[in-house]
Amino acid sequence: MAVTTPPAQPPAARPSGVHAVLNGVLVYGALALVAGGIYSGLTWLTGALSGGEDPVAGLAAALTVGATFRPVRLRLQRAVDRLLRVEHDPYRVADRLSRTLQEAVDPAEGLATAAVLVRQALRADGVAVEVHGGTVADGELGERPVETPLVWHGEPVGRLLSSGPAPSPDLLNVLARHLAELAHAVRLTADLRRSREHILTTREEERRRLRRDLHDGLGPTLASLAMTVDEARLRLERDPEAVEGLLIRVRDQMGTAIIDVRDLVYGLRPPALKNLGLTGSLRSLADAPGPRVDVALAGPLDGVPPAVEVAAYRIAQEALTNVRRHAQATTTLVRAEVVRAVAGGGSGGMADAATAGGELRLSIADDGIGLPEKVRSGVGLLSMRERAAEMGGSCTIGPRPGGGTEVVARLPLGTEAP
Repeated sequence: MAVTTPPAQPPAARPSGVHAVLNGVLVYGALALVAGGIYSGLTWLTGALSGGEDPVAGLAAALTVGATFRPVRLRLQRAVDRLLRVEHDPYRVADRLSRTLQEAVDPAEGLATAAVLVRQALRADGVAVEVHGGTVADGELGERPVETPLVWHGEPVGRLLSSGPAPSPDLLNVLARHLAELAHAVRLTADLRRSREHILTTREEERRRLRRDLHDGLGPTLASLAMTVDEARLRLERDPEAVEGLLIRVRDQMGTAIIDVRDLVYGLRPPALKNLGLTGSLRSLADAPGPRVDVALAGPLDGVPPAVEVAAYRIAQEALTNVRRHAQATTTLVRAEVVRAVAGGGSGGMADAATAGGELRLSIADDGIGLPEKVRSGVGLLSMRERAAEMGGSCTIGPRPGGGTEVVARLPLGTEAP
């Protein structure tokens, strides 16, 4: 997301001492007029009805003015705030922000609109919302803007910069919470777009590889096989003794073709999955040399679509490869579980499955030293995340409580690779 400035909006009230004084003069001047009018009107009405001065009339009028003072003041404050385009109630600002964002076409456009609303609510000279990948700004920031971190479920997703008079802490906190949710949505949208682009690129590269292997490898082998058979047929009558050598050549070429086909098939689906299934394949990965790997299965892994099996196998394979090469771990635990969705939905437990068919949950946790920097920026971790994303799921990689690294993949069972 590039640095953008939203379209011009109606000017908001600028923070200044004169502005604050004008706000107070309008509110309390109107309040004095209303209160005086109520008091005078009630006193006059009581006197007119009683035919003279009534000492109780003044007390009744004063009590009435006291009872109506707060609601009248709040209504007048809201009216003046609308007139001067300011807002003091943080929850009304948050509600206005939420309603406006619901009308946005996408999170990026919503963030641009939010920058305008936040500047108006804070009465700031300028506001900027920095999110991973870009910045959205409205107005002009000073040299030392106020910085507020945007945190979504404990994870920093950006920051809010504002310049001008010190804003209300309550208002700033409410706005920061809403902006953090929006910034998280912007990041997810950008990550999803990049992931889809990479998936399409990877798929096209795989198709090109298959086309090249078929054209350059298997194709010429089959063509040569057909020519050899034709030659043997022609020599069968003229030189029968030479046919044996041609048949031996045909047999060798057929063996080469079988190997080429097997290589192509193995590239599409690991042979371990075909012969052992997902359960046996995970156990075979654990038997490789290196630190001890335990496999814990919470029930049978049945009903898993083939595409999900391949994704889970490749994720576990890459994760265990990283453990053996970099983690310096002594033990690793591989856990796999098929979680079925509960009919009727709901929250919590199995009802949280990503699809109606449930999901496969896979985790690989080690007690090593953690991820080296070269691994964090490597192709392997990106490959695991992309395999999960291609299935419509997720793959998180982070520190394990107590030390080490944990890879957690959630793969919906109702989604297969197109």
